[in-house]
This record gives sequence, structure tokens and C-alpha cells, in this order.
Amino acid sequence: MASRIRALLGRVRAQVADDLRSDPYLPFIVLLAGVLCSFWFWHRIPNFATRDEKSRLLDAMVPIGRMLADPSIETLQNSVEWSRVPFGPTLYLFGLALLPVLLVAVLVGDLWAFTELGYPDPEFGFYPAWHTTPEWIWTWSLVFVRLFNAAFAVGAVYLTYRLGTELRDRATGRLAALVLTLTFGFLTIAHEGGEDMPALFFFLLALYLLVRYVRAGDRTTFFAASAAGGVAIAFKLTAAPIVLLIGIGFVLRAWGTEEPTWSALFQPWLVVGGALLGLVAILAGYPTFLVGAVDPVLERLFGQSVARGNRVTGPTAPTWWWFLRGYFSGLGLPLFFASLVGVVASLATLRDRATYTPAYALTVLPLVIYLLLFSRWHDFRVHHLLPTFPLIALLVALSLIGLREREPDIGTAVIALLLVTTGIYAGVGVGGYASMPRDEATEWLQDNADGNATMEVYRRDFHDAAVPHDMRINHLFGPEDDAEAAAIVDCPEYIQLGYRDLLYLKNGTYYRNGRAQQEYFRELLSGEYSYRIVAEFGPRPPNFVPDRPTPGSLTDLFHVGLVPQTDQFADEQELAENQYTVILQRDGECGYGRFPPF
Repeated sequence: MASRIRALLGRVRAQVADDLRSDPYLPFIVLLAGVLCSFWFWHRIPNFATRDEKSRLLDAMVPIGRMLADPSIETLQNSVEWSRVPFGPTLYLFGLALLPVLLVAVLVGDLWAFTELGYPDPEFGFYPAWHTTPEWIWTWSLVFVRLFNAAFAVGAVYLTYRLGTELRDRATGRLAALVLTLTFGFLTIAHEGGEDMPALFFFLLALYLLVRYVRAGDRTTFFAASAAGGVAIAFKLTAAPIVLLIGIGFVLRAWGTEEPTWSALFQPWLVVGGALLGLVAILAGYPTFLVGAVDPVLERLFGQSVARGNRVTGPTAPTWWWFLRGYFSGLGLPLFFASLVGVVASLATLRDRATYTPAYALTVLPLVIYLLLFSRWHDFRVHHLLPTFPLIALLVALSLIGLREREPDIGTAVIALLLVTTGIYAGVGVGGYASMPRDEATEWLQDNADGNATMEVYRRDFHDAAVPHDMRINHLFGPEDDAEAAAIVDCPEYIQLGYRDLLYLKNGTYYRNGRAQQEYFRELLSGEYSYRIVAEFGPRPPNFVPDRPTPGSLTDLFHVGLVPQTDQFADEQELAENQYTVILQRDGECGYGRFPPF
């Protein structure tokens, strides 16, 4: 087994080296992907881009800290089980990213930040733990986490190139990789730490290995595809369609041999061995399972996965509206319409490409499966659509390269137009990371607020606000215990409102309704409580009322596909348009009558 693994890794290294030597354009595509995926990757640091990014990092920090403070089997079990949910390999991945930070903490005498972390208080999104831990630990932990994520994104671009090459030729691979590199929804996920991008990488790796197996029939490749698919599922349950695809790939290989079909299909050791490898990869990917907590993992795999389709996280709207919203935002209108035409055109030419049927089937089928899967959900977001982006890029590239062969002038012009328009959309979107309103608000507070000033916020989680690491905070969302209530300042120096707070001012918004909150914010903004606006960051919504696309309205959605950095609806990495932040400062005596309804 070990020799087979070494041989497989050797073939991988040889393939990568051969591609970089043989294709003069590939190094530039990889370089472009690296630049776009990592441009201004430090946005929001030392704060977090998403709630998941924060919880995954704490999931790794808590076991490390607890084991350093009290090494024992019981400590390991309790600290691993502490995680918000049993998300799997991100604990290993984030733990690896933490190693250099841990080493430096030992050298500079800050190891106490890990050993005294304990089991953090969840108040205000674990703000007390974040506030008391040295800022440099969060900064460099997030730097390594996001660089890891960007590396997986670049790997996904290369695997898309490989799939395109297997599908047809290097030109198809180049164009598919370039289209994916310029897909804005793909680039946004590359700018956060989490499980989505690693899951995509291993999904594409499994798919590529499966295509190679169908072509050559090498059993080691089939086993490797099964293991990679299991890792992908452990990272993200939405990678589960790879199980069906592995079965389809096995059948396609049986059909493609000279043996009788039933004889080729009867390979129990191959089927059982692949299934066991995938299962082991999934279970080993859950540290919670390895320390003996089986029930949470089973609930995650078989309970939450089924319930997600019916979980309400957004407004009730037709399925087509959710698809258009996600793809308009993730692709931009030029690439969306090119994708629509390209996918249809590539399907229409299937009969003319008999020699490419197995690879083609393993490109089309997962796209169909994902579209059917999400069509059964109440709602979904851009990051859920992530696995479909490289599949769409492959089919678009396939149809455009075919057009260029038939009509060289027209095909070249269409490809150039698509790349330029999509590149502008993606370039403007990625460039927006350099001027995020919350980052600018944080810098303003660091430069202008006194060291002992208190700021009041009304968010459930501090990553939703512009919060300097060393600033005192009034957090007024939800009931406080006696200690929290005693720490609240009656008349703080500053009050901060953000885009999500202002949703209370918009009648009929999904779940952020409340007459008391609406009246309080309107009075606060009009100067009713001796507070005046001293700074704003990002474009102010008209009369402070955010304008979101109406559920079910097609015309409202076009703005989402024309302007990058718009609201992607509940994807936690909020982009510039819904990062609008307004800072109010008290300009009078501390009076009475201000009762924030939170």
C-alpha cells in the first residue's frame, strides 16, 4: 500500500512538472489565480471575515490550550467535543496554521494566551476571549489560515485545468482555469478561512482521479478518488454527490472495457475497498468521532444534512430567484449569460463527441445533481453554489473552444469579450477588499477615539461590527447577566450602527422587523439622544434605509450582477455594499430617556 501511495504521489509531481513545462500559459494562469485569490487577504484582521472562520479557529485553539494546561485523555475529549458543531478536518487545518504562532508564543512568553483560554464565554460572539488575547496572535493565526485557503483555491484552479485537458485538450483546460480564476464568487470564498475551499479542492481532485480511472482502469487511482471524496465530504457535506459520481465512474469504466459488462462490474474488492476508504476518510476527518463522541457526528451526517434543505435562513422566494441571485452575484451578468449559452451549446454537441463521453458525463452529471439538490432547498447562498463554478467553467470552455475551431474569428472575439468583461467584474470586486467600510471605520476609531472611550453596538456578534481590538464595548443584544450589566456604560462616548442594524428601518424585511427598534434608530439618527454623526464609511443608503432585491423580483436582481461587492444575502463574509457603518458621538451631557430596545 505504501509503495502504491508513493508511486501515485510521484505521478502527481511528474504531471504538475510536465504541465508547467509543456504549457507556457499555465504558470501565468496560476500566478494570476494566486494574486486574485490572495489580494488584500488580510481584510478585517485581527477581526474575522465570517462567524465560521472564528468558530473553526477557536475549535483548534481550545484543544491546544487545554492540552498544554492539563494534558490528559479526558481533557482531549472534552476540548474537542467543545466545538460549536463537529466540523471535521478544519480542526487539523487550522491547528496546522496555528503551529508557527504557538512557537512564537513560547518564545515571547505569550503561551498563557493559549493555556488560559479555557472554554471561552460565547457572550458577544466570544468577544471576551478575543479582547483579552494578544492582538498579534489573532493577526498571524488568520494570516496563515487565509493563506492556506488561498493555496487550496489555486489548487482548485489547477485541477480545473487538468479536468479541461482530460475533457478535450490543453486549450480547453487553460480557458476553463482562466474562467474559474475570474469568477468573483470563487474569489470571495478564497478570501476567508473555512471548509468550503478545501472541500472544493478535494472534490475536484476526486473527480479528476475518477476521470483518469475511467480512462486507464488503474485501481490505485480509484482508491485514491474514493479517499479524496471522503475527505471532501468530511470538510463539507455538500460534497456528498461525489459518492454517486464514483459509482457512475465505476460503471462507465466497466462499459468501456472489452470484457463482458457484468464480468467487469463484478469487482467486489474494488467496490468494497473504495467504499471503506471513503468511509474511513470521512470518520477520520471528524476529530469528535476519534475521541469517542459518536452521536454528534451521526447527527451531523444524517440529521443536519437532511434538515438543511428545509431550514429557513432567508425570505421565502421562488427557487429560480435564489438561483439567479446566487449566480448573478457569483458570476456577474456577462459570465452568467455566457455560462447559460455555453452549457446549452455543450450539451447540444454531445452526440458529436462520442470519444469524450465518460469525461463529459463526469462533468455534466455533478452539475445536474447540484442544481437538483439546491432546487429542493428553501434557500441557499453563493458559497453553496461554489462546487458548480468549476463545472460551469469547464462546459463554457468546451463550447467556446469548439466555436473557435469552427469559426476562428468569431470564437476568438467571443472569448476575448467574455474574459475582458468578466475580468473587469472580478477585478473591481477583488479591488474592493482594499477599501472595506468596516476596516476604514476600525482605523478611524483607532485614530480618533480616546483610550478609555466606550462604544455601543447592537450586533449579536462582534465580527459584524467595526471593533478595534483594545476598545471597550457596550454590547446590548440579548439579556445580560449581572456581571455584563454592571459593565455597561449608561452614556457611551460612541454608538455604532451598521447595514444590518439599518434593516430595522426597512418595512417588510425578513426577520429584522420591530417597531421599537425602528423608532429607536430613527430617533438616534435624528439627534434625539444628544448623539451626532461624526463619521460614515461606505455609501449611505437613501434616508438610511437599505434597498435589497425584493424576493421574487427579476428586475431587482440585475444590480447584483452588474456591481460586484453587493449583498450576497446571508453569506457571512459581508461585502462592501452591506458594510456601511455610521459612527455617532455624544455631544452633550449624559441624559435620561434613552432605552435601546435590545
